[in-house]
Amino acid sequence: MPDLDDPTATFKEFDGDGDGYITREEFVRAMNARGEEITAAELDSIFHTSDENDGDADARISLAEFLVAWNK
Repeated sequence: MPDLDDPTATFKEFDGDGDGYITREEFVRAMNARGEEITAAELDSIFHTSDENDGDADARISLAEFLVAWNK
C-alpha cells in the first residue's frame, strides 16, 4: 500500500492497468482493496465532478484531475 500522504503513489495504486487514467471500475476495486465501500451515488458524484472540472466528460480521472481533487 502506498504512502497515504503521496497522491501520485495513490493514483498509481488506483490506476490498475497503468494507462494514466482511473476508471470507475478501477476506483471501486482500489477502494474495496482498502476495505472501503463506495456507493453508486458517491461514485457518480466523484466522476461527475472530475468531468465538470476539466470539461472533457470522458468518465475517467487523470493524474491532473486526481491532484486537484486531492488538494481540496
